[in-house]
Amino acid sequence: MKQAFERPFLPVSIADATVKSFSLSAMADQLMSEESFGHSGRTSLSLARDKNMTVVLMVMKEQAVLHEHKAPGPITISTLKGHIEFTAQGQSEPLLIQAGDAAICAPHLPHQVKALEDSAFLLVIGGRTE
Repeated sequence: MKQAFERPFLPVSIADATVKSFSLSAMADQLMSEESFGHSGRTSLSLARDKNMTVVLMVMKEQAVLHEHKAPGPITISTLKGHIEFTAQGQSEPLLIQAGDAAICAPHLPHQVKALEDSAFLLVIGGRTE
């Protein structure tokens, strides 16, 4: 497999003239081939970051869980491959987010993510809120 990125990978710092593209599918495939994915069932790569936004590519093995946590800002999850279950505090039913679907979540709302099959998703965290 051709390398989509090299380690160490430093996130792009978003500045006034920043323009950058990413091969998300190839990057996700590479993350899924890494040793850490096999051991922990998940791994991620921070793609871009500044004070107003963080962009992270995350991959999870089937049945892997990101246990309940909170984000410091609003989040958007866009599933690229697979199928994930997103559960937030106060929800009566989890959201089932398949490839091509997206979901949003308010800042500081406790939530968890479970992969229903090997999955990749793009996580965008907005600026921190108080």
